[in-house]
Amino acid sequence: MAQITDQISLAVATLNRGELVAMPTETVYGLAADASNEEAVARVFALKGRPATNPLIVHLAETSWVHDWAAEAGPDAEALMAAFWPGPLTLVLPAKANVSRAVTAGQDTVALRVPAHPQALALLEEFGRALVAPSANKYMSISPTSSDHVARQFAGDELLILEGGNCEVGLESTIVALLPGDEPRLLRPGMVSVASLEAVLGKAVVQQSGGVVAPGQHHKHYSPGLPCFRYGADTDVSHLYQASDIGWIFCGNAVPVSGKVIELGANPDLYAQGLYDALYRLDHDALSAIYIAEPPKGPEWQAVHNRLERAAKPLSS
Repeated sequence: MAQITDQISLAVATLNRGELVAMPTETVYGLAADASNEEAVARVFALKGRPATNPLIVHLAETSWVHDWAAEAGPDAEALMAAFWPGPLTLVLPAKANVSRAVTAGQDTVALRVPAHPQALALLEEFGRALVAPSANKYMSISPTSSDHVARQFAGDELLILEGGNCEVGLESTIVALLPGDEPRLLRPGMVSVASLEAVLGKAVVQQSGGVVAPGQHHKHYSPGLPCFRYGADTDVSHLYQASDIGWIFCGNAVPVSGKVIELGANPDLYAQGLYDALYRLDHDALSAIYIAEPPKGPEWQAVHNRLERAAKPLSS
């Protein structure tokens, strides 16, 4: 059974035994393991059911640890680290030769970030080594933003969960590749926007992967167990309004319906913070399906749309 604790020392002892700990971050809870212990890393893949072709993000206590993992961190990397770390930004950099390719999914690049959560930083500092920490959920299911979400995901597993409250950001980190001879590349949108990145770098960020594999790119991801659909303003779903067994997520545009309603509002930061929790809440009600009214278009909503496109099937008009 999953166990929740607020004791950093207990979590450190667990990690030192090569076992796993679910730790809070500002984005989502992560399934943490000693990044330098290949057996522990293998346990992460096994418990999540995650394919070995999907790389892991290495979490660091401070910026200086980057040089233990990256073969190169040039001026662009230094600028972004100074601007956004600790915070919800992951940098993909050339990996040192001694970095386990089990962590990098066989690539010669490594994904690194410093989380902005006091419990995560305290754990990293006391543990004294880097941690891999993909989202603490079963592969392709909803990412957890509370300890209760993690406990639901791993109810039948032996797992220590470090309590850290609800995640403030609520969506996984922005991922940017900074590789020699290439332009900065956005591999996954997050709540650190492209405009913010470009303002710091003074150059454009290409929004194409360029063949670099990053987490969270499967076409189905972040998904509830119930059938889940998204629809735009031009799609008529009024024939479903009287169904009492449908859950709805609205974006400042709620209409009277008979089913269960969650109104996340029209602020993109607050919407992102509450999205996964809303999906968890509806997924555990006695419902037949979930319908999500799509938020507005616009760069401030890019990360939200990215997650919705993977979590929910589109309804055509």
